[in-house]
Amino acid sequence: GIPTTTDADEPAAKPVEEERQGLDEDNVKLATSQSKRQGDMLREGTWAHEVGAPEVGGLLLRLPLETQLAVAKDSHWGQELRKFAKQEVTRAAMDDARRRGLPASEAPPPEAVPETEAALYRTAGRFLRAQLQRSAQKGQVDGSGRLAIDPRSLGDADRQLLDMHQRYLGSWQEVVLVIKDDADGAIGVVLNRPAATEGAPHLSRALVEALESDGGAKVTTDQFDGAFGKTIAAYVGKPAAREGGSANKAMVVHGVEDVEGARELAPNLGIYRGGAAAAAERVSQGTAEPLDFRFFIGRYEWGPGELAKDVRDGVYRPAACSRGVALKQCLGLPKPLWHEVMDMLGGSSADVSALELARRSDQ
Repeated sequence: GIPTTTDADEPAAKPVEEERQGLDEDNVKLATSQSKRQGDMLREGTWAHEVGAPEVGGLLLRLPLETQLAVAKDSHWGQELRKFAKQEVTRAAMDDARRRGLPASEAPPPEAVPETEAALYRTAGRFLRAQLQRSAQKGQVDGSGRLAIDPRSLGDADRQLLDMHQRYLGSWQEVVLVIKDDADGAIGVVLNRPAATEGAPHLSRALVEALESDGGAKVTTDQFDGAFGKTIAAYVGKPAAREGGSANKAMVVHGVEDVEGARELAPNLGIYRGGAAAAAERVSQGTAEPLDFRFFIGRYEWGPGELAKDVRDGVYRPAACSRGVALKQCLGLPKPLWHEVMDMLGGSSADVSALELARRSDQ
């Protein structure tokens, strides 16, 4: 009398096309041509969705400054943006009443202030331009023709907005892979800032010196150059403007199992960190391809609670994803990775992606 499940009751397996919904097919073709292993991972099924908090092996998508202010609605500048938006809709209602010849007492009430990220995006753009121009008026043009602003001439809030703007310019549309996140802090590397695709002796020497110790055999420059001297995927793991103490640190990230010295970021994740010597040996032996591995120079390092604060402040949107998305090379992608993942998330993220693309085409 207990109902049982039969094969007929099971939902049909999703076709590959449906599992890859949202992933750009031109990007898939390029990744497959770069590495058979990348193609195999993409055929496993690819997906991405927004999550409430960062996850190891997941992604952090740098939000536009306009969206950051919309997300951080309880911050000083988030509240100022909403005041500005209210003034705009009130002014629009009054202008409409004047065009219709209505007295102010008979003017219809203004529309509600927009609250969605997409609706606030353009309003935030006008708001930011007005605020930055106001701060710029306090600066002076130096001998080289550049505008210089003395921070002492600005209030605390204006200095904060300028700092936010500068940080955004240095991290525009970053996609960060979360390598570690625990009580001691977090580590991440930027996936979409390629630094080199062709190896060279000086690059091999620099990477060998900077690669973190992973418990395996230490790779030599000759071994490394022999494996990656012609083809290499090297990335800037953190923007130069914020290098700090991590500028001379490098790591290798990959999806290759059984690499000596490598460790999985989290159980059953299929994403590994380390094992440079064994990676070079696998490539030299022909059991792996150079583009199966990604080398990152520099990294983000957050102290306890700092990454969570960045997420609350709207700096990043955290997302979980399949390992095929996280490990796909970002070398000459037809569709930028940031737009690809934001579109996969759907909803407001896809709307913001479309607005960012429209803004770029207008410039």
